[in-house]
Amino acid sequence: MQEKIYVSESMIGRGVFAKRPLKPRELIFYMNGKLIDFEKSIAHMGEYSVQIGAHSYVDPISPARYLNHSCAPNAGFVDDISLIALRPIVPGEEIRFDYSTTMLERHWELDCSCGAADCRRRIQDFDLLPYDLQQHYLELGVVQSFILEEVAALKTKAA
Repeated sequence: MQEKIYVSESMIGRGVFAKRPLKPRELIFYMNGKLIDFEKSIAHMGEYSVQIGAHSYVDPISPARYLNHSCAPNAGFVDDISLIALRPIVPGEEIRFDYSTTMLERHWELDCSCGAADCRRRIQDFDLLPYDLQQHYLELGVVQSFILEEVAALKTKAA
């Protein structure tokens, strides 16, 4: 996958950038790292850990460690660990995903400075996103499976 991307300085710290053109739905890389639980993730919250289960997180290694957030992402995770392009990405463009598509724990929030025209100003859990945006991410298939299960369980309870 290193022929597709590189890590370099971005406007907000280190980031992941496209080395060559990437097509929509193209696999960029698989997220790898140490599996940790919620308690161990607290020390990493706000830094690098990515939630992949109700109480499970990955402390990712490079390049996923350097993925930044955007409220208008050009990439997203499918199958929980496969980062794909959501639209064409040009060489030199920073690859970013919406952190909210991997969050459902009511512990961590962050002020957003992604610079997107439609920036939400706050990064929060998936279920706190506007309904239309939730639906958009669900249609793209870039919401972690544990969130899908939780949302389905809540709908079943409500019915």
